[in-house]
Amino acid sequence: MDYVIRAMRPAEYPLLEDFLYEAIFVPEGFEGEVPRSIVHDDPKCRAAFEGFGTLPDDRAVVAEDGGVVVGACWARTTDEYGHIDSETPSFSISLYQPYRGRGIGSALMRCMLDELRAAGYARASLSVQKENPALRLYERQGFRIVGDGADASEWLMVCPLGDSLGLAVRQLTPGDVPRFIEMRIAQLVEEGACAAVDLRPALTDYYARHLADGSFLAWLAVDGERIVATGGISIVEKPPYYGCPTGRIGLISSMFTDAAYRRQGIARDLLCRLVDEARRRGCGAVQITASDAGVPLYENLGFARNDNFRQLVLA
Repeated sequence: MDYVIRAMRPAEYPLLEDFLYEAIFVPEGFEGEVPRSIVHDDPKCRAAFEGFGTLPDDRAVVAEDGGVVVGACWARTTDEYGHIDSETPSFSISLYQPYRGRGIGSALMRCMLDELRAAGYARASLSVQKENPALRLYERQGFRIVGDGADASEWLMVCPLGDSLGLAVRQLTPGDVPRFIEMRIAQLVEEGACAAVDLRPALTDYYARHLADGSFLAWLAVDGERIVATGGISIVEKPPYYGCPTGRIGLISSMFTDAAYRRQGIARDLLCRLVDEARRRGCGAVQITASDAGVPLYENLGFARNDNFRQLVLA
């Protein structure tokens, strides 16, 4: 699926009311229809969209598919659900039903978090119903539960925005390949592999071919000119099977962070970007052979043990 993430245009601000209504969580077993008037009758709901664009902290991005806006993520510092204080923008995010579960929400949130981080905000907040499965999406983006929200039915969550240490995150380019290879070799050796042969020629050939045809890509975290963390994904295709009806699988590799930069959330950020890319390319599953050190991260994101590797089912 092809979609574009871009800034919301002022003429589109009225759409936020509609998206807020779409975002209302309907618990399992609920019968009937949520009255649309709720977004006007509840002051905290109105605060999420009313007068949007008039406050200095108002920011919004949208997902556009074929010229149609299908999702939005916006932040402001009014007294809405998820509000903490006047220094912390609170999030709202919504997608029309047919566009959910495709990684678009993650892409929208990541774009907004990057924008807030670049603008110098220390943290962002949101609220979510405790039964809402979207809780997992928010955790993948770095939000953590800090307590109850407006009442005991919801969680208040906060995402620190300073945990990326000012690093830039970008995709691998051909010019990065020599350094990327050295980090790949360092990873293999650290995990206990015996460096019996020089892998550099074979790795150089592999990355040249598969970067060119688009079947391999990688995300890098960069401190100045120095690559400090990597994560790659190979898109492969097998005969479809019941565990992956598309037959298309994302194989994660090269998940490695320089020792001085570990435990900062960098690997989580790169891994989430790779999983989103696998979804965008129609993969039914993502697989990784996990080191002992990486297991807690993969389990936290929903990867399950499958023989000698870990797998996250995307369908």
